[in-house]
Amino acid sequence: MKLNLIIFLFIFTFNSFGQSFVFDTIHNSGHLDKNDYYYSKTDFSIVDTLKLWNYKLDTNVTTRKEDTIKIIGQLHFWRTIPIDDSISKIVYNRLWTPHITFDIYSIKDTAHCYQISSRTRFFSSCVPPDVGGDIIITDNYVFVSRGVCLSCTRYDTKIDYCRPVINYLFNHLDKTKITTIESLVKQFTIDEGKLEKDE
Repeated sequence: MKLNLIIFLFIFTFNSFGQSFVFDTIHNSGHLDKNDYYYSKTDFSIVDTLKLWNYKLDTNVTTRKEDTIKIIGQLHFWRTIPIDDSISKIVYNRLWTPHITFDIYSIKDTAHCYQISSRTRFFSSCVPPDVGGDIIITDNYVFVSRGVCLSCTRYDTKIDYCRPVINYLFNHLDKTKITTIESLVKQFTIDEGKLEKDE
């Protein structure tokens, strides 16, 4: 009985946190909140060369069985030229490629997205800045990264390659020209690329 009560209280508190957190941070829409603890080790002033990055919008994504809210699509970002981070070639026999993926939801599902973010961060075994759960709100869309452990930080220099690039791209959107998710991503000042599964 006590165990059931503890589990109930945990779930209730966890869900309440996810929903109340929205109203504390929604004013940071359009970019990542640099004051967030999870970005405390990210130097947003170091923006990687944009021409070395690609994006891909995938709107043919199936909503996860455990997800009660319909997903609009996924947005993938990756560096086109891998980096020698002094360990990946030894361990994985290949160079390291920074990349990050965002699930896209409607703005009306913002509370749900913050619950996803909270769960991702709570259950992650990684430490910032390698923890996912990133949230970006712009126009009628919410972008949330579900990766509990990301591949964004270079092993030897500890530089976060993804977030400064993502922040730059979203901060340079003209919101008056956003009518669809496609019109949003076409404003990115990086090229659209092909995912391996598309080739």
